[in-house]
Amino acid sequence: MVFTRPVLLRRRALLAAAAAVTTGSLAACDLGGDPPAPKYDPTGDALMPLLTRTVALRDRYVAVLAAVPALQDRLGPLKDNHDQHVIALAREIGLPEQGPFPAPSGSPAVTGSAAPVPSDQAAALKDLGQLEKDARQDAEGACLAAPSYRAELLGSIAACRAGHAEVLA
Repeated sequence: MVFTRPVLLRRRALLAAAAAVTTGSLAACDLGGDPPAPKYDPTGDALMPLLTRTVALRDRYVAVLAAVPALQDRLGPLKDNHDQHVIALAREIGLPEQGPFPAPSGSPAVTGSAAPVPSDQAAALKDLGQLEKDARQDAEGACLAAPSYRAELLGSIAACRAGHAEVLA
């Protein structure tokens, strides 16, 4: 009987040690935490060039409206559509809706918006009409190249731009 007591201590010590090892190993899993998720870089998103060009088109409308305020009734709703396109594209990419927007990686800077703004109504409408045609083709190309889950957004933007080109013709 003298040997029973030390055996119980050994069993209890063994059980306590096993519990400590199990608890320690489970806790050790959390010490490092989850591996960091890969950082998302919106500048590499395939929609960034389209967003950048959409912002430039919207800004062109703003410049034309400042130069020719008499066109407000005709062009104001079209500019508002482009505001909504900017917001929708920014949301899709995961950027703040109001910007500022980073430049797309690996793409040239947007140029057409630096041209002087015509002060003549007819010239301003012709200028915007051509920009809308180019923008429609841009959106169509993005729609065809994009994954299917983005097709609805890009298709609706392309259709809207086609409508704008007709209104401005």
